[in-house]
Amino acid sequence: MSKGRQGKQGKQRGSRTQNSKLSSNAARSATQNSKLKTQNSKLKTQNSKLKTSLPSAPITLDQVIVPDRAPPGKPIPVTYRWSGQWDALRTGLVILTWHKQGEAAASERWLHDHGIGMGLLHPKVLPTASTSRFQVVERLAMLPPQAIAPGIYTLEAIYLDRQTGKTAPIDIPTTSLQIDATAAVSPAPELDLVTQLRTLSTALPKGGKALEPAFDQIGRINQYDPTQDYAEQAKQAMAYRLTQEPKNREFAYALALATVLKRRMGEAIVTLQQVVQLDAQNPYAYGYLAFINLYDFRANAAQTALKTAFKLNPKLPELYALSGVAALMQGNPIKTWQQLQRFAQLEKQPR
Repeated sequence: MSKGRQGKQGKQRGSRTQNSKLSSNAARSATQNSKLKTQNSKLKTQNSKLKTSLPSAPITLDQVIVPDRAPPGKPIPVTYRWSGQWDALRTGLVILTWHKQGEAAASERWLHDHGIGMGLLHPKVLPTASTSRFQVVERLAMLPPQAIAPGIYTLEAIYLDRQTGKTAPIDIPTTSLQIDATAAVSPAPELDLVTQLRTLSTALPKGGKALEPAFDQIGRINQYDPTQDYAEQAKQAMAYRLTQEPKNREFAYALALATVLKRRMGEAIVTLQQVVQLDAQNPYAYGYLAFINLYDFRANAAQTALKTAFKLNPKLPELYALSGVAALMQGNPIKTWQQLQRFAQLEKQPR
């Protein structure tokens, strides 16, 4: 056989190998996209369930105890006294909104969503007590925003069944609280973990150095709740609130953080895609989307998100670190080295 013929056959074999690799990559990409579509479909199904209402709430809020006056930006002690059958209490998530009297609930408010008993009620009771009514008393603290307007605030409560996603308004006793900057700070317990998580999520749009104390705090929180049920409570509460206010950027960031903490990466990608739509001019939002795509071995999708992030702010060092990882996953070590060099240079510069 001539050398020319051998060379031609070698090229053909090399071409077939490359085509095989391309087909394999395309198949993997199609599988990943199929998984994302499935996750997106599941989220839509969950959201449709959240819109289904119960005929009436299976629990009652018998008493709410708060100070007469409280300053903004400081924890406020609050006692909730719930009653109902054990299963309804155990699977109950309460969507609590304290809003300014006489104004729309979305204008001046703070939230206190959480699982009843912080999700710690035992799953089983004695068979003879299954139809009895029980009472759960919570002694917690809530946090109004520092910039909230002074005035009288009242409570609105919704019951959300964590297993079915069905909701119902809860009848509540007459309750009011005055926010007054001159009021004394009342002694209060530590904020519940769901409130802490939602508060920490407000650092996400700021990115960079603002995230370090936030994630240090999350590490501490996880020591108190190794099962991370608080993250599941926050996830379900924010998913419900987003169905009511789909353009609320704060809710979307909180949902994304809770979903990531539960390591549900497909759902996290879908949520972060919503985040970048709501916060389209924030390069950190695209950076988070790129990071989760990399965690899920979707280097091409990560690079797509990073292209937009670089256009918004080409001087963020974190973007070059992510781009370096994406290049390495794509088999481009030279670009990896270049991006990491750029990352090291920008890290030395003051921000």
